[in-house]
Amino acid sequence: MTGTARFVCTDPDAGDFEFADVEAVLDALEAALVAPGTPLFDAVRQSWQPVGMHPEVRAAWEARLTYRPPSPSGLGLPALPSLTALARTLPDPDAEGQARRDAFARVRAGVPVEVEVHERHDRREPRFAAVGVMWALVVLLVVGWAVVVFATRLSEIAARAVGVTGAK
Repeated sequence: MTGTARFVCTDPDAGDFEFADVEAVLDALEAALVAPGTPLFDAVRQSWQPVGMHPEVRAAWEARLTYRPPSPSGLGLPALPSLTALARTLPDPDAEGQARRDAFARVRAGVPVEVEVHERHDRREPRFAAVGVMWALVVLLVVGWAVVVFATRLSEIAARAVGVTGAK
């Protein structure tokens, strides 16, 4: 992160985006580089939160929506999502923490680890592949035989046309 970037958005497909101020974040929202649910790191607050839940971004978003009509190019801010809708998209930190505590307690108690056994694959899939390979081999054999027969007949016709007869 450079010294001038206040905000950093992480996108697994595109990498990290650095923004100097709130206006740059709003410009990225207009250009659809980030979405309201994209995680945003604020260097001043030292916290991660979705773009649409950051209070400064929301305030600037509302202000920009009031004075900036949709542009003819089609770029414009998406509708400001509700905080409750964004909060539903976040993972529940208590559920993961409780699952980790339960797993640690089971390990400390010496309870055997439950391993999920996957069912065996259906045996039809390999058979289907083997039948496909065999069918391809049969087709190649028939085509090869047809080529050899055609070449033999063609050479016989050519020999007769030239007047060459086979040695007997």
